[in-house]
Amino acid sequence: MGRLYERDGKWWLDYVDATGKRVRKAGAKDKSVAQKMLSDAETAAEKVKAGVLHADPREARKPYLSHVSDYISDLRRRGRDGMYVYNVRKHLERAATEQRWANLTMCSQRSVSGYLRRLHDEGLSPKTVNAHRADLSAFFAWCVTQRVMEANPCELVPKSAVKGDKTRRALSVPEIKRLLGAAPEPRRTCYLFLVYTGLRRSEAAALTHGHLHLEVANAHVELPPSLTKSGRAEAVPLVPEVVAALQASRGERSDEDPVFDAIPLMEEFRADLKAAGIEEADGRGRKVVLHSLRHSLATMLVTSSVPMAVAQRIMRHRDIKLTAEVYADEALLPLSAAMSALPSLTRTA
Repeated sequence: MGRLYERDGKWWLDYVDATGKRVRKAGAKDKSVAQKMLSDAETAAEKVKAGVLHADPREARKPYLSHVSDYISDLRRRGRDGMYVYNVRKHLERAATEQRWANLTMCSQRSVSGYLRRLHDEGLSPKTVNAHRADLSAFFAWCVTQRVMEANPCELVPKSAVKGDKTRRALSVPEIKRLLGAAPEPRRTCYLFLVYTGLRRSEAAALTHGHLHLEVANAHVELPPSLTKSGRAEAVPLVPEVVAALQASRGERSDEDPVFDAIPLMEEFRADLKAAGIEEADGRGRKVVLHSLRHSLATMLVTSSVPMAVAQRIMRHRDIKLTAEVYADEALLPLSAAMSALPSLTRTA
């Protein structure tokens, strides 16, 4: 049974919460108001213990931005990339500003849906709108696990349908060979590494020689959670060509030194494409960018008959559809050869 006690001209609450922890906190100057606060706190604790509620409703009434700050601190504790954390905070704060979310009780399915429609009406692409939804959903899911919110309002808000033509293309094997032949060192080694590992620009830029394991039976790159887009520790296998190139380029560098002094700028990449005789855009308007090397890896895996589940693991995609439908370039798949292997339905034996 909780109680009230007076101190410094204010009535304080003394009770046991749903976890069995004794809580002492300031209430109000008016005893009747403090008594109501105590009653609400004890009722909420009983409901949580009985399984009627999973979250303390008083927590949801605290300022929205205070929960955002706690979430951001937790992301940093988990080692998430600084730019990722910055973008998440920006998305969460923008939603609160535009929807006037003072606390979590105002974050309903309807308000989330309205916010995403507003982003769409402003001309943001479906992919960008989905990125905002993903950041909101991850935050609300965290709030649920912290027992400050009953349910994730994003769960019943569908993603935007991402349609339209691809804007990037993969390089074919002959084009990759020409690019490697035309690019000067150290850019050649960087391109070779990116096309065989599929690492993203930010991941490759953050690598040190300590992340490379070249002298073991199965040479690989070790990626800690702080470097990966997924926030999970991952390992990427290395082919002998890449191992040899990395060993030759290391010289006297220590484990703390970066693998690459710099990742090629787009201007440098364009110059190397031009030197290799590779058009920057194809007839469908799809462009070749540095990230195209990641598309090239996915396409080579598919055309080499690597099982799609294995290709997905190498690409480090959560969704196999991303590997098969987005990164594998259908224009480079051996579709004609596959059709010619089909049995004849008209010729007689």
